[in-house]
Amino acid sequence: MTTQQQESILIVSAGMMQIPAIKTAKALGLRVVATDRSADAPGFALCDEAVVLDSKDVDGHVRFALAERDRLNLRAAFAGSDIAVTVAAVTNALGLPGIPLDVAQRSNNKGLMKERWLRDNIPTPFGAEVQTLEEARQVLRRTGFPAIVKAVDNAASRGSMKIESDAELPQALEQARAASRTGTAIVEEYVVGAEQSVETIVWQGRHYHVGMADREFGYHPFHIETAHVDPSLLGSDAQRRIYDVVDAAADSLGIDFGPAKADMIMTARGPMILEMPARLSGGFHSQYTTPLSTGQDPIRAVMEISLGRPLDESLIRPRQHRTAVCAGIFPPPGRIRAIHGVEEARALPGIEQVIVTRKPGDAVTDYIDNGCRFCWVIGVGDDKAQALAAIERARATIRIEVDPA
Repeated sequence: MTTQQQESILIVSAGMMQIPAIKTAKALGLRVVATDRSADAPGFALCDEAVVLDSKDVDGHVRFALAERDRLNLRAAFAGSDIAVTVAAVTNALGLPGIPLDVAQRSNNKGLMKERWLRDNIPTPFGAEVQTLEEARQVLRRTGFPAIVKAVDNAASRGSMKIESDAELPQALEQARAASRTGTAIVEEYVVGAEQSVETIVWQGRHYHVGMADREFGYHPFHIETAHVDPSLLGSDAQRRIYDVVDAAADSLGIDFGPAKADMIMTARGPMILEMPARLSGGFHSQYTTPLSTGQDPIRAVMEISLGRPLDESLIRPRQHRTAVCAGIFPPPGRIRAIHGVEEARALPGIEQVIVTRKPGDAVTDYIDNGCRFCWVIGVGDDKAQALAAIERARATIRIEVDPA
């Protein structure tokens, strides 16, 4: 009598934000194999097998998956961070559920994304991929100022900067190109409005609207998310109009399976889409605030269809109506001398998570992208005011002492 081998899932990236996905996979009875370029990735402690491998190393992941699929009984791959291309390459090579590689590449490349949306008349700010100053200036003749210069294939607003004049262009272009694996940048019309993070899942020809969060930003000319509120406080008509654009944008890119996460902005001209990676949201949105506010479990829903199972709609159906807020704490730049009050803050009513990823002796850098953040507080309440009140109590409790640089 033979015993059926346990099914395995490959989770690409094992950082702090991927821990809920690793726990979900374990709860599903899967053997978890995780990859990360850092041998000290915190998710590795929860995995059955840890592989030190850069999440952007597409060929390395394909070689690993092909060599180990029988030993591991590898049945799915899951994007733990902004690495849809790596996951698609693995699923394509192994014949597992997923999206075509070219679709994943479009969802990870703002230049290809922008070309497709402009071609298909999807509401999006005008922009184009550039390499030289002269090419950038040609695009600026159409967009005017202010404009925004972005990295082509990076996440967390790395390489993004708002510019008000031509004098700021060289620095912004250099930063964006340095943050792009392509060595190019996007120059885009700067549009103003309230911003939203929108979660959807595409399965068997249907777009499932999982949820929407309102995003708050600061530290301009950089674009740092300081907080998000889940679910969005926008009215039902505005949300419907946003979802209409999101669905059309996913179809335009060719995303016909799995998550399609949109960065949206409600402008005076109506909703416009900024970006759409083929993954679930980061920023502790799908990981914490959605389950806390609505009881939905988008991570499990996506994980199950990646295993070839039917979509369990009950996992993405709201079961409660609360509000969760994820807000950052931003001490001044310098070197951390001490961190006080974290455990006390975690014990406060309404506080669900306090996440700190640096320790005394580490540096606090200037806030030029979302990767510079290192302290988040997640609170929940019956409404936004109640959740924010819990957040403020936690902020007053946590003290991060920093020696000036």
